[in-house]
Amino acid sequence: MIYAILSDIHANVLALSGVLDDAQRSGAESVICLGDVVGYGPEPERAIEMLRKCAATTLIGNHDAAVAGLIDSSDFIGLAADAVARHRDALSAESLAWLKSLPSVFADKSFACTHGDFTAPESFEYISDETEAAANFAARRDQLMFVGHTHVPEIFLTGASGKVYRLPPTDFTLENGKRYIVNPGSVGYPRTDGNICESTYVLYDDTERTVTFRHLPFTVRSVMQTGRNPKRLKKRILAAIVIIAACAAGATAWWLAPEERVETVTEEVAIGHVDRTVGCTLPDSAKKLVVQVKVAKGSPPAQLQLVFRSISGKTLWEERWTAKKSKKATVKIPHGAASATLSAGRATGDIPSSFSEFSLSPVQ
Repeated sequence: MIYAILSDIHANVLALSGVLDDAQRSGAESVICLGDVVGYGPEPERAIEMLRKCAATTLIGNHDAAVAGLIDSSDFIGLAADAVARHRDALSAESLAWLKSLPSVFADKSFACTHGDFTAPESFEYISDETEAAANFAARRDQLMFVGHTHVPEIFLTGASGKVYRLPPTDFTLENGKRYIVNPGSVGYPRTDGNICESTYVLYDDTERTVTFRHLPFTVRSVMQTGRNPKRLKKRILAAIVIIAACAAGATAWWLAPEERVETVTEEVAIGHVDRTVGCTLPDSAKKLVVQVKVAKGSPPAQLQLVFRSISGKTLWEERWTAKKSKKATVKIPHGAASATLSAGRATGDIPSSFSEFSLSPVQ
């Protein structure tokens, strides 16, 4: 089964909608949310409604627990504490009861999940360094564990030596003798370096034993303009402040934005140095696009970006992956797409990526 593992929605419905759509297009068969459905953002009730409909399992996060009255929010920062009170007033009795009923840990035959850490799941501690990760490896025997809470996508790895390594969010296949803690990052409130405004989550295929990180940019103004009702404007502004701070590059765009709702992804590219690009036109009969990439021997891993555009050149959708050795994906072509472009390169570093295979193939 392919699982979509996502965390830290923070009432950002547009970002959540994009992630759920991407997960469906990517073949996900089950959705697991690691918590913090509410807190900070503008639409807590709708975020809960969406997850209740589509998620097989939702765990409780610290913001969920605070809104539900299960923990004290007095030690939250001012904006977070304000959001707790605001969301508690905004939510229906049914939604509050649902938050209160959420479990703190989920365990399957091949993996386990919690919001903060496994040493004390109800205390919502962080796993932010190798020492804290080591304590969590000791707390459980699962080979693969998923956590959220920090909003930072990353991997902690240990093997026979017992030493713990901290790794960037890179796609991988589970290896016997190794154990993994994976943080998928945040759907609705990114805290990554460089003020990049993007949702991140992971796909876990328990048959192929693969973990794939997904990156989906969103515009700040598309979040802030949702339901631009003058009576709610002050609350929208308050709900937006933290997300704007996290996505500082988009703040000016929001204040100057027109009144229409914007839901398309941005043109921002995570690739710092493009090493190769290939494009193709999409015939009307084509329903899917096959991406095939093989990284040449000795080449560093490549960042891949697939962009679909309309006949006028407007960006309709964007896919991103990391390829260490190879990448083959079949992607559903979005409605109205006339062309597709696959770019590859490096986010950082001086050594160019090279490839033995690099192609796009439209299929019916």
